[in-house]
Amino acid sequence: MSQVLLPNQNKQIRDYYQENGYVVVKDAISPNQITDFMNSYEALKGSNNYYFRSQDTNRTEKLIVNEQGFIEHSILNPIDLVSQRDFCQSALRIICSNSVSQVLTRLTGRQKHTIWQTMFFDKSTGTVAHQDHYYLDSDPAGHLVACWYALEDIQEDAGAFFVVPKSHKGPLISRNADIPMFSDHEEYVQKIQKIIQEENYQFQPMLLEKGSVLFWHPFLVHGAFPNINPKHSRKSFTAHFLPEGYGQLEVPQVKSTVASVNPDILVWKKSLLQRARANFRNFYYSLQVSLRSKSQRPYMEMRSGQYTEIE
Repeated sequence: MSQVLLPNQNKQIRDYYQENGYVVVKDAISPNQITDFMNSYEALKGSNNYYFRSQDTNRTEKLIVNEQGFIEHSILNPIDLVSQRDFCQSALRIICSNSVSQVLTRLTGRQKHTIWQTMFFDKSTGTVAHQDHYYLDSDPAGHLVACWYALEDIQEDAGAFFVVPKSHKGPLISRNADIPMFSDHEEYVQKIQKIIQEENYQFQPMLLEKGSVLFWHPFLVHGAFPNINPKHSRKSFTAHFLPEGYGQLEVPQVKSTVASVNPDILVWKKSLLQRARANFRNFYYSLQVSLRSKSQRPYMEMRSGQYTEIE
């Protein structure tokens, strides 16, 4: 297991991150914040006919609770779920905690950061090894910071998150912006697998304690092992932060921002029209799920188990 640092170990946090491409900070999230979120999460699980965008399949999924009481698919941007205010707000309070904001400032030298993308995992989906840089990054590249928040003690057989220490200093694969909709994604996965083999990269599982947060560099190779014990969940958030003063790589349009529950962490501003569109999309998604072919492959599949043939 990696060295675990405390929120007030400023220099050690920065030095470890720069050398290894990641750092684990203990007790960054309070137990009360996690309890508050878990209560709102239980309410979400009771929602009937609810649909959301999933990160692991990159398409719309219906909220289905399995026999163990877990939601199988990850939820993309849980802080923006339509008609789930308590869930969104309790998630936002964790993602935007003061401890996280302070560590971000130590790592980037910037006071404010904007949330670019968030995810919630109840169960590990087995994420393919990748570098965030291919999907999203700052402009200039290399300044985005991602976080993984452990909402419970992470068990090894629950599909732990993994990193490849110091791989942020190794080969980097950039996306070809001329190829639309990540249609070269399978080719990208093959390239990453080739780098892993050539560089003899070793996956290091992150068995974080409840309340700990992992911070990592956008060039770092990372992913998640598949769940091999259905009785174990892996409740966690992921968030990506853009430091103040940086643009979004390959995103020409500058979005306006507003403060979140933390004045130093911003979110994209949404107009009444954009919120109305979100409600319409929620209805459209339900039709999309009911009409699509079960054999239809998503254009950007993130589950590692779906790449057995090309690895």
